[in-house]
Amino acid sequence: FILSGSLVRNNLTMVLDGEHIESHLNGLYLTNDNQVVDNHTLVDHRKPNCNSNELYKGIIEGKSSATFNGKIYVRKDAQKTNAFQSNKNILLSDDGTINTKPQLEIYADDVKCSHGTSTGKLDADKIFYLRARGLSETSAKKLLMHAFASEVVDMIKIDALREYIEEKIAKRFE
Repeated sequence: FILSGSLVRNNLTMVLDGEHIESHLNGLYLTNDNQVVDNHTLVDHRKPNCNSNELYKGIIEGKSSATFNGKIYVRKDAQKTNAFQSNKNILLSDDGTINTKPQLEIYADDVKCSHGTSTGKLDADKIFYLRARGLSETSAKKLLMHAFASEVVDMIKIDALREYIEEKIAKRFE
């Protein structure tokens, strides 16, 4: 979770070097001002019957920039691999930038793998719907951003940590 820091770079490598290993990488980055955030991940499937799930989400404000560069590597011997990667982003200003590069490099033939990315602005139809139900435009946007982030935050199993992150996110959306 990246909630502060003017220049932040994360390099994560997961090596699945035994059978029946399961890996989950979940990330959330909220950037603003001139902040720069780079997330680089590698999930290396070396043995068969392993699973990996990767979900990174970002909300980019101001003149900030974020990068997601994730690679899933499935070696020839890693048959029966299930590997999924997703990067989703919301741009809140015209000055912010997101560079996203999800990658699959697969050398096994009995696998289920997918990757994808999406970047866009807050959905105007959803804002309209919430405003029609009595919310202000600001409240509607805050609610949509919180819902977007909650997909990652809700995966935190440690209650105290999840509550701490939720509190930090709520302060950012004030």
